[in-house]
Amino acid sequence: MEDEEVALDELARQFLAAMAAKEAGRADHAEEALRAILKFEPRLPEPRLELARILLDTDRVAEAEDEAREGLDCLEQSGPWSEDLEPDQITALGKALLADCLRRQAEEDDVIFGDPERFKALVTESRALFTEAARLDPSDEYASYHAFFMGTGQVDPDADPEVAPGRELDPEPEP
Repeated sequence: MEDEEVALDELARQFLAAMAAKEAGRADHAEEALRAILKFEPRLPEPRLELARILLDTDRVAEAEDEAREGLDCLEQSGPWSEDLEPDQITALGKALLADCLRRQAEEDDVIFGDPERFKALVTESRALFTEAARLDPSDEYASYHAFFMGTGQVDPDADPEVAPGRELDPEPEP
């Protein structure tokens, strides 16, 4: 048990170093460090979600989606690793991240002009995830913004995240 705590403490130190590298603009170093953490302990949701964010930020959208889904699965199975945020906040971040991956895929030309069912499925899932993220963490303005502008028109915690099929993705207004 003590060995496990020592190992997790070392992983936490590595995680903080990876986040510092990311903040310093060294995404490649952060990615490498996060992958090393996950190689040692693949069940940690926060490093997986941070890796997904880096992948999305570097336009590796499909890989980011896979990591975000895996990170959410880890959260569901074992809960958050970090004690710095509430579980709902971490879950909201993961859902918003996955929603962003799906939204970005829906914006690709081959999807827009390709299979309309795939486009609709991506938009519908993204919309529902943004709505759920906004419900879990009402302070998440990014999720609330996208939940609203992707067509739900509401982010009320009691609102039904299901949206009538066939609605088109609303364009994002300039900030």
